[in-house]
Amino acid sequence: MRLRSRTSAALCAAALLVLPACSGGDDDAPDEQSAASADADALRYVALGDSYTAGPSINPVDGDSGQCGRSTRNYPSVLAEELDVASFTDVSCGGATSDNILQAVPIPGSTEPVPAQLDAVDESTSLVTVGIGGNDDGLFSSLASVCVAPGDACGAYLRTKLPKVLAATTTRVTTVLDAVKEKAPDAEVLLVGYLRVTANGQSCELLGGSGVDTSGVAQGEKQIDAALAKAAQAAGVTYVSMTAASEDHHACSEDPWTNGLTAPLGDGITLHPNAEGMEAVADAVADAVDQDA
Repeated sequence: MRLRSRTSAALCAAALLVLPACSGGDDDAPDEQSAASADADALRYVALGDSYTAGPSINPVDGDSGQCGRSTRNYPSVLAEELDVASFTDVSCGGATSDNILQAVPIPGSTEPVPAQLDAVDESTSLVTVGIGGNDDGLFSSLASVCVAPGDACGAYLRTKLPKVLAATTTRVTTVLDAVKEKAPDAEVLLVGYLRVTANGQSCELLGGSGVDTSGVAQGEKQIDAALAKAAQAAGVTYVSMTAASEDHHACSEDPWTNGLTAPLGDGITLHPNAEGMEAVADAVADAVDQDA
């Protein structure tokens, strides 16, 4: 599937206005076969995921997204514009786990169920991005809490508990990807990884200074990335890792793609992507789609 840019599409439309013979016939009847082919090739995009996909508090926020807090500047929205898709449905939701992809259950911290994100996918869907796993078993929240505890709490968690959690996460994410493929057998499916909050043990006041084991957090982020890569491989889908790309754009960097323990008003929430980070993810996913097109 080769994607056309908006510019090339506009040029083609202009050419048709001045070159009616391009319709392929001597009469003025529409080329039904070409129209059917164009409709079949139209890109129908569905985005699934958690808060790293939804982009809560990145203005403007979609007022109809309710407790999910989806930004209209999150990476799926930017990607939809870059690819000039025929249709776009974003059902990502802040706090979502793998369970929220597959069934209608509350997001963590809420009592009201949200619809299963998978309901948005059907046989006509041609592109699906999935960003999930960080909330399974409280993965991110556990990593953040133990790595501010004194002593070797962070190291112990990384050595003993995290491998078991990630093994379960890999299985659940693989199940999600398999379910997406079953509902949309002709779609291109991409699993999208997480931007880094810290890197190589670098710390700053935005991440709590010396009170945070940033080396441990960075190690945990790499392990999460590896687990998601395994899930993508097991499901036979493309994995878009953001670990290397965001290494120099962590929260303490001069050009951060994620926020620290505070966030500028209207540019995301703490320890989550900002608008610039969302644009970077969209660019990386667009490149992956182009390469596989």
